[in-house]
Amino acid sequence: MRRRILCFLALAVSTFTAAAQIPSPDMNISEFVAPAATISKAVDEVNLAFTVTDKKGHFISNLGPNDFHLLDNNQAPQRLTFFQQRSDLPLHVAVLIDASASVEYRFKFETDAAATFLKKVLRSGIDQAFVVAFNDTVKTVSEPTDNPSRLNAALRSLKPKGNTALHDAVIYASDKLRHLPERQITRRAIVLISDGVDTVHRSTLQQAEQEASRAEVMIFSLSTNLSEIDANADGDKVLKELAASTGGTLLAAHDQTRLDSALRSVQKALRNQYVLAYSPADFQPDGSYRAVQLNTLKKGLHTNCRRGYYAKPASVADKRRNTIADSTQLGK
Repeated sequence: MRRRILCFLALAVSTFTAAAQIPSPDMNISEFVAPAATISKAVDEVNLAFTVTDKKGHFISNLGPNDFHLLDNNQAPQRLTFFQQRSDLPLHVAVLIDASASVEYRFKFETDAAATFLKKVLRSGIDQAFVVAFNDTVKTVSEPTDNPSRLNAALRSLKPKGNTALHDAVIYASDKLRHLPERQITRRAIVLISDGVDTVHRSTLQQAEQEASRAEVMIFSLSTNLSEIDANADGDKVLKELAASTGGTLLAAHDQTRLDSALRSVQKALRNQYVLAYSPADFQPDGSYRAVQLNTLKKGLHTNCRRGYYAKPASVADKRRNTIADSTQLGK
């Protein structure tokens, strides 16, 4: 009995001490780090998944919280609640395949490469992935699963035809990722394989960016434009903007060799992600957009992180559904 009381008192003192360590608004991120076991996410908590690269594009994964400087709406965070290097937190990933008529000649090697990527990146019982195909319509061809064989079968069933509803696909996949059930902080990513040209025009690039921001996803854009010399400038510009705004990367993928290399780069990025969670200063859950700036304090390193997020109201966060019904087409 005495041992139980002592254990209880020790836990109470530890909890109080951690709760009392709230830094002043101008405190640097390096001055407070909560215990690494804190992986649940509160409504007023922001989590960032990001990567760090050097000048040659190599991933750097051995930095600590004192190597970063963070601003949220131009203010230092109230407190940092979680930090993890080379994060092994659960991953939810959506693979978006352009299934329009324009990709028919290279469609098989695209789906084969995507299947190989999913087989390598998914961890059974931990991660989940789903596949979305888009042409005139946007459709989930495989619901979230940790089974690569099921995803592979879905990819092989696709037949390219029609136009390209690119923006609709990003909006749809982002929304689906945002509403997948999560029991702890979870990394979210979109792998987008396309030439970047939306020929349906039901939604805009800005709307796609907004939904990706709300879903807190990182987009890896794999450009299938034929060459770097005659690249589709508008398409690559769109793909680059989607990647840059979410902390992802634009990668060349116009032939089988480039696509395989691009997907290996995505795999490395996901394996070398940092995850950081914090409580922002002066947080108001009013749906407003809040800009985020995360930089390394070490010279020659670059941080790939999303530019901001929407402070969703608590009532909305609490009442939103955990899953969403599949839809074969947006705009209806």
